[in-house]
Amino acid sequence: MATNPESVAKAEKILTDLKAEAQAAFEAEDVFLMGIFTQMIKLVSPVVTTAIERQHRESRAAINADHASLRKKAAAAREQERAEKRAREQG
Repeated sequence: MATNPESVAKAEKILTDLKAEAQAAFEAEDVFLMGIFTQMIKLVSPVVTTAIERQHRESRAAINADHASLRKKAAAAREQERAEKRAREQG
């Protein structure tokens, strides 16, 4: 699941906006809206958090795969250099 940074920011903004609305309802002493926003945050917060964590895991996995590929390429280059050096010494 490829996620771009704009999507992550939008998901975080949704949660932030809900929390701001809940704060406004609290300050207005609106018990009805406060109850609704509390329930919405209870539902949305874990979904957003899980999605963002997944995106971070996928990003780290891609970096780790790139690093592994680079290490493999470097090892192959070192082995090639050793083989050429041995060929020069023997030949």
